[in-house]
Amino acid sequence: LAIHTIGAHALTALDAGPGRLDLLGWAVAQTGQWGTQDHDAWAYAIEAGYQLPRVPWSPWVRIGFDGSSGDGSPADGRHDTFFQLLPTARTYAAFPFYNAMNSQDALAELILRPHTRVTVKAEYHHLRVSNRHDLWYAGGGAGNASIFGYAGSPANGRRNLAQVASLSVVATVLRSVTVAGFYGHAFGGAVVRQSFVDSDADYGFVEATFRY
Repeated sequence: LAIHTIGAHALTALDAGPGRLDLLGWAVAQTGQWGTQDHDAWAYAIEAGYQLPRVPWSPWVRIGFDGSSGDGSPADGRHDTFFQLLPTARTYAAFPFYNAMNSQDALAELILRPHTRVTVKAEYHHLRVSNRHDLWYAGGGAGNASIFGYAGSPANGRRNLAQVASLSVVATVLRSVTVAGFYGHAFGGAVVRQSFVDSDADYGFVEATFRY
């Protein structure tokens, strides 16, 4: 593989009425070689939010749409599926059964701060594959020299991947200790049902982070 990724991003936060408006835009294009095929792909993200820092719990509502290219014809000598390199998948997919390859993610978030040391986040994601003739991709990349780190299941002409609802809580219990909990439920769509009889899934975790 020989892939070149070129992109740009812009973000800002503005005072607007009683709160603050934040805007984010990100876009990349890829070119190069995917084995014997020419590689050309793209991805983008558009997000906006509004926060009321003077209201109790400082409510912050965010919406966005993330998309990336897929490959509709594996036999044409071109590879058009965006390759996400080696990401930290959990940053954008805390329930990581999908990633940023051949995907569309319409998202909404509500973030609350009931205490200066506690953050609560509720999220909703409506997931689709960009190209129904490509795969549903998952995985975060190579973990060592012998494992590629990605898996794919055929979409078989379907586009609706899943809807995901989740809730997370992060609490700073000491200056150097943070405790986090997460629970998410996925309502699998037609793409998931191509490969699995039971299309719904649950995922959760509790973790403690020590900083020194």
